[in-house]
Amino acid sequence: MSKYSKIVLFLFVFFGSIFLFFQKNYLYGCILLLLSIIPVFFIFRNEFLLLAFLKIQKKDMKGLKKYLEYVKNPQLQLTKNQMAYYYFLNGILYSENNIFKSENYMQKALDLGLKFKPNIAIAKLNLAIASLSKGNKKRAEFLLLEAKKMDISGLLHDQIQIIKIQMKKINIGNINRPNPYVRKNFKKF
Repeated sequence: MSKYSKIVLFLFVFFGSIFLFFQKNYLYGCILLLLSIIPVFFIFRNEFLLLAFLKIQKKDMKGLKKYLEYVKNPQLQLTKNQMAYYYFLNGILYSENNIFKSENYMQKALDLGLKFKPNIAIAKLNLAIASLSKGNKKRAEFLLLEAKKMDISGLLHDQIQIIKIQMKKINIGNINRPNPYVRKNFKKF
């Protein structure tokens, strides 16, 4: 249901409750007035995104994909802030299978403006992983530094350290200097 149809539904129910008040039917008028709050709530909180967040907490990626597919046209159905979280959830969904598709979604989410710092940290961490896989070590280091700044609670500390260790093992961008990690492996043979 688009956000405009939710506004029309709210207005219809609201004016119906006012009509019932004028007809001196106060009980049904109050009930309809309370029911008119529901479409207003769902204008600012999309029902499918709420269900998708519940699925991601349970780590149910199939359920997450199912609820994200219900959003056919994000520009019509969602507000700007909701679109940021829609792209953020898509980025999380594709982060295991297709890192480059995930990178596009995370970049869109950051451009639209994620609100909470832990979500921004997750998005920047995924962008750092994508940059590292493309071979852009400087951008990956910059994004990791930003992710570390945004991670106030320290939830991503272990993942950031793992990626830093991987960056030390990979020698990208400096062709003249040999990779010491590769030399150690060759000495074993």
